[in-house]
Amino acid sequence: MADGLSWRKGRSEDVGRVPGVSQAILRALSVLRALRTADGELGVAEIARGVELPTTTVHRILRTLVVAGYVVQNAATERYHLGREAYLLGRAVAASLGFDAALPLLEKLSADTGESVNLVVRDGAEGLVVLRIESSQPLRFTQPVGTRIPLHCTSSGKVLLAFGPDPEADVGSLGLLERYTSDTVTSSATLVEELRTIRRQRYSVNRGERIPGVCGVAAPVLGSDGAVIAGLAVQGPEFRIPVDRVEELAPKVIGVAQAIADALPIGYHI
Repeated sequence: MADGLSWRKGRSEDVGRVPGVSQAILRALSVLRALRTADGELGVAEIARGVELPTTTVHRILRTLVVAGYVVQNAATERYHLGREAYLLGRAVAASLGFDAALPLLEKLSADTGESVNLVVRDGAEGLVVLRIESSQPLRFTQPVGTRIPLHCTSSGKVLLAFGPDPEADVGSLGLLERYTSDTVTSSATLVEELRTIRRQRYSVNRGERIPGVCGVAAPVLGSDGAVIAGLAVQGPEFRIPVDRVEELAPKVIGVAQAIADALPIGYHI
């Protein structure tokens, strides 16, 4: 619910100020997002609190979504969850956005490295995990699809910044850089300098900057126009990714990032 609530307070309000945007559609989408980010079924009152809408409004939206097949009401509990049309829409989106083409490449990279792999896109001042392959190792770093991550202290976030149109301005727009660990870079000037290095070498490294003991190596997925589409990262415990292994992983991540870019439609952007 927290994710749906933060989305409503942020992006939906900004979009709602654009002339010609339908508030009714935005409200329905906020309800769908609340259901998508929930751990299980939700009741009307829970959804209404999360999206900050009147219960009567949410009930009307849910009835419409049930009729359309995007939401299902559990007859036994009278609570709601996503329906078949939402699933089919998600499958169609996965194909049209190129996720179906990217997923086997992530799976192979995970198998080759023995570590977890994810694909992250930028969503405002955060990164959003859109694809994830978990390592088969018993000790691994878990980061489910839908997780939002900071940009300044994650390997994928840093490549999204480094390969953006104006990294220095992007860093400035982030404001105060939050400290997560003793290794987090909180100086904007230092981060900008690191982004210049990342752009030259075409990969980034995070060694315990967000979570102690976790290391990530990431490369950008670039579109045909040179714009950054996503960040591809390999992640694992630092003891399995020492400094000398970074030199081994970086070319693999760069190569798979390029393969993903080659597999996507021309002009593609998330």
